[in-house]
Amino acid sequence: MRAKKRNKSISCLRSERQPSKERRVLTALLLTAAALCLHLLCLFLGTWYFTLYRFVSYFYEPEIFLLNLIPVLLLVAFFYFLTNRAWLGFLIPSLLLLVVGIVNYYMIALRGEPFVAEDILNAGAGLGILKEYELTVPIILILAVAAVIGGTVILAIFAKGRFPKNRWWLRLALLVLTVVLAGVSWQQLYSDSDRYDQLLLTNADRFNVWKDAENYASKGLVYSFLHSVDTMLPEKPDGYSEEAAQAILADYPDADIPQEKKVHLIITMLESYADLSELESIRFTADPYAEFHALQKESYCGVLYPDTIGGGTINAERAVLTGFSYPQPRYSRNTESYVRYFGAQGYATDGGHPGYEWFYGRSSVNAYLGFDEYHFYEDTYHALTTPENAYLEEYLNDSGFFEERFAAFEQRDVSKPYFSFSVTYQGHSPYADDALNGAEYVSHEGISDAAYFTVNNYLNSIADTGKQVSAYVDRFRESEEPVVLVFFGDHKVTFGAGNSYYEEMGVCTQEYTTEGFRNLYTTPYLIWANDAAKQALGRPFVGSGRDISPCYLMAEIFDCCGWKGPSWLQYQRSIREELPLLQSKNIYKTATGYNAELSQAQADALAERRIVEYYVREQVPN
Repeated sequence: MRAKKRNKSISCLRSERQPSKERRVLTALLLTAAALCLHLLCLFLGTWYFTLYRFVSYFYEPEIFLLNLIPVLLLVAFFYFLTNRAWLGFLIPSLLLLVVGIVNYYMIALRGEPFVAEDILNAGAGLGILKEYELTVPIILILAVAAVIGGTVILAIFAKGRFPKNRWWLRLALLVLTVVLAGVSWQQLYSDSDRYDQLLLTNADRFNVWKDAENYASKGLVYSFLHSVDTMLPEKPDGYSEEAAQAILADYPDADIPQEKKVHLIITMLESYADLSELESIRFTADPYAEFHALQKESYCGVLYPDTIGGGTINAERAVLTGFSYPQPRYSRNTESYVRYFGAQGYATDGGHPGYEWFYGRSSVNAYLGFDEYHFYEDTYHALTTPENAYLEEYLNDSGFFEERFAAFEQRDVSKPYFSFSVTYQGHSPYADDALNGAEYVSHEGISDAAYFTVNNYLNSIADTGKQVSAYVDRFRESEEPVVLVFFGDHKVTFGAGNSYYEEMGVCTQEYTTEGFRNLYTTPYLIWANDAAKQALGRPFVGSGRDISPCYLMAEIFDCCGWKGPSWLQYQRSIREELPLLQSKNIYKTATGYNAELSQAQADALAERRIVEYYVREQVPN
């Protein structure tokens, strides 16, 4: 009798432990529904300013809808099979995708740029800069978090179907199958740039696909983010071999700078410095560029086409220092650079930036590039900052910064020529949008209060930068030391969400048109020399320079100085006429304007350049 009761108890216990067919079906249905809801939430967050009008558009584009759904389903399935818990299968991917959606929202709101995979590599810099802004949390983000919590609780209570321990092999098989499907999907769908580009106009009736942020949103948050992963995983270019690259560079042997021509070279990258007076539709009531324009008349100057707008300072900075095109490498080890070339030529190499040393990893990366020393907020500029010379209440403004940079020149090792590359902070966003802090440069007529205040406050900073640059140049005019000074802007400024303030002022911002591309992606560069340098080099240092990408700026400087330069720079010079622009938007300067279509000669030159650049990037100097 007791044996029968014991067997009955064991039988009941087993039946309770083993999920019934109904429980498994309920779990599968609930988890699928949860994955679909997560997919819809991601689509809604991806519209970035949360409008039903745009959200509904995805339902009319089946391809976009499915391309965003597949990764969500695979993620949920993967974590369910991995953990054997439905609530974890939903919660883990939900948290990952929520982070992507929230970061994307704030990046567009603050910088006008969507969140792409490459930004993960600069996550520390992004978190550090957030303290410069007053962030508001839209109610939809709070509701999104609440929805994820609610979905997790529901699954924990009702979706209790699990694989029995003796079916571990089935879980493993399904887990492997999920990984295989993910790999095939990646290969066939998400790394296919042609497919992504072909969808450009698919959702154009509800999104302005000529803007990066809206083009990104038009294809859905998950699909666009996954596609961006491809840019952070560089592959060897077609036809690459070390032997091929070495054979090309063999025609351009390194050349030393003659001793008598080793003048001092001081380069300064100006934060967010752009010449808006070139935009004809903007109505100026005064000229904030008077000092800078006067300096241009006695210099060699031209136009740069940086890869970013409103952010990504580091792209132009490192392109100039290395000659590498977009995207820049990670710089996790010693890397070939022009800094190293100057060091090998006997130059002392230094620089300064009033920002934090960890921002963009400058402290370590600048060491990898070969600088002897570099000064930052922590070790130098914090102590020099006062309420009178502070920008954004914390960082040294241009007046104080140029004062310190001139002092560094005077205190250099006079037994060596001097190379310096510095980056200013004044001009960095945010700009007050609720009050005018200074003079009026742009009329209020026809634009909103926020646009009026933002643009004018930016231009007040620009006007002061022009004065400080002019005063800095004047300190070298009569010097017996031969000095060449270079100034350039890192990128244009973002005005309003999606650059809406530009549009209020009548500026075309359609990136894939010649006018819009130039309006958004140009900054000035200026190369000036004092009389002692002109005499030493026998060069005039006046005239109009080329329209070029930042990676060519050092070649332009060497041309002005009459220096031949290192092998890599000489090679760049050889193809500069054929490919003057190497831009992140894959827009090139051709005989018919700015477009994505290359002649056969240009396509061949680009293919060859990629081989040579990859080789140079991979070299590890001592």
